Amino acid sequence: MEKLKIWWESLATREQQVVGVGAVMTLIAVFYFGIWTPISNAEADALAKLKAQQQTLNYVKDSANKLVGLRQTGSRPTMQGSITNVINQSAGRYGLTITRMQPQGDKVQLWMDDVPFDALLAYLGDLVQQKGLSLELLDVGESDSAGMVKVRRIQLAQ
Repeated sequence: MEKLKIWWESLATREQQVVGVGAVMTLIAVFYFGIWTPISNAEADALAKLKAQQQTLNYVKDSANKLVGLRQTGSRPTMQGSITNVINQSAGRYGLTITRMQPQGDKVQLWMDDVPFDALLAYLGDLVQQKGLSLELLDVGESDSAGMVKVRRIQLAQ
């Protein structure tokens, strides 16, 4: 500290003013870029995450309300024909081949070899939303081909 005092006193008045102004500017820059900006950016990020989470929460609440409303009204599509015929016809529309089908009262279990994942989702969506079946179990595994899955078991019920 003594060396700094000697150095300061050895400077001319004009040099002391320049060093003083430089020190003040350096402190302001350190405060702004080292403290203020990171805190401000963190706040903006937190607000953006909060907004996204609130949107997700609102979506989930709306979806839950729609489901509760559908259950209360009992507006569920009814199936025309036997469950096995409906399942086979829908599979044909989506180009899917059912390897094995095992009816069990009002339930049916299905097995399929490699099928396109998108077609499988569309098929199951059609059975649930349009035909009124409920999907109780879906067990799929990965296939060697991209975009394909092996259906280990699907269980549908009326």
